[in-house]
Amino acid sequence: MKFAKEKYSKLKDTFKEKREKIKEMSALNKIFYIGIIAVAAVLIGGLIHQSLAYQNFEIISSIEKTDNVTVNYQVMGDGLLRYSKDGVSYSENLSETVWNQSFEMASARAVTCGNYLAIGDIGSNQIRIFDQTGQVGSIVTSYPILDLDVASQGVVSVIMTENGANYISLYSSNGEELVDIRTSISDMGYPLDFALSEDGEKLAVSYLNVAEGTTSTNIVFYNFGTAGANEVDHIMGTFDYDGIFPKIEFLDNSTIAAYGEENFVLYSMHYYPELISETNFGREIKSLFVSDKYIGFVFRNNTETSEEESPAKYHMAVYTTAGRLYMEQDFDFEYETITSTNQEIILYNDSECVIYTYSGKEKFSYTFNEPVINLLPKNTADEYILITSSAIQEIRLR
Repeated sequence: MKFAKEKYSKLKDTFKEKREKIKEMSALNKIFYIGIIAVAAVLIGGLIHQSLAYQNFEIISSIEKTDNVTVNYQVMGDGLLRYSKDGVSYSENLSETVWNQSFEMASARAVTCGNYLAIGDIGSNQIRIFDQTGQVGSIVTSYPILDLDVASQGVVSVIMTENGANYISLYSSNGEELVDIRTSISDMGYPLDFALSEDGEKLAVSYLNVAEGTTSTNIVFYNFGTAGANEVDHIMGTFDYDGIFPKIEFLDNSTIAAYGEENFVLYSMHYYPELISETNFGREIKSLFVSDKYIGFVFRNNTETSEEESPAKYHMAVYTTAGRLYMEQDFDFEYETITSTNQEIILYNDSECVIYTYSGKEKFSYTFNEPVINLLPKNTADEYILITSSAIQEIRLR
């Protein structure tokens, strides 16, 4: 009898454990299925949004445009930058200026990364560094500035040139010099473009060389962190190409794109630089647009180098940052400016705009009532800063 009671008690405990496991599995299954439904809802929502076509827009806010000098506009974070040779201002909504700073620059160039802004006087020696609270540092360079860039934590890189020599310097956000390198134009070439990584440690430079009437490009990769501490001049690797590569940029902290006249090359640089892919188009690139996910090119159709006739004026080709062709499309719109986000491609001229999704669908087409100066995408979907000859407006598609 005692043995039977013990056996019954063990069976009872076993059944209880199994019931608890079944309950746990049921709860996990519920979580699993809820997760699947949530992911599906996001994907379906994204597809629906991608398929939407808008006919008009609403004005969220508007102010009169009173600028009587040449002013440049740029989105930084959730706000709008306005800068000229006389100064810079930042506003998080159009009616209220968060900060402004006056200066005098003959040729102001602004670069942003994250919440940092650097403005340099090209051909002179002055650089100002800002974040969303205002000016945080300033730099007076030893040589005339050729170009500058800024990283996400405010590190500023500068290329300078004088008397046949190039100088590369890195500065902290408060203006302290961190690195200084001198190179010879006769040895390295003339710097066409350069790019700084998000972490402020890696630098890629496109150097132009001309010898006996032929041009070539030397792309040089530097690392100013611990990885490059023991390398000569912090150089991690070089790649040589025939022709000109006038633009180079970091797509993320370790992926670099270099653009030639008829081709583009992708590299990875976790330590030493490595080639990812090289794409040759066989015809001249007319325009380039880049987002965090995609690289896009526009070509003219029906030129001497076109492989076949097309009824459309232009051909668009979009690639992933791994170098894979993602989308191709012909179009006729006569644009003056092309830009992009991770969701869309924006083309506009002084009176019209067209917005495409990356599936090639026309999302929005519009003819404005007055001359358009800028159409800048905000960080919120379907919202833009529209700058015309008389007003600056926040708009939302509808």
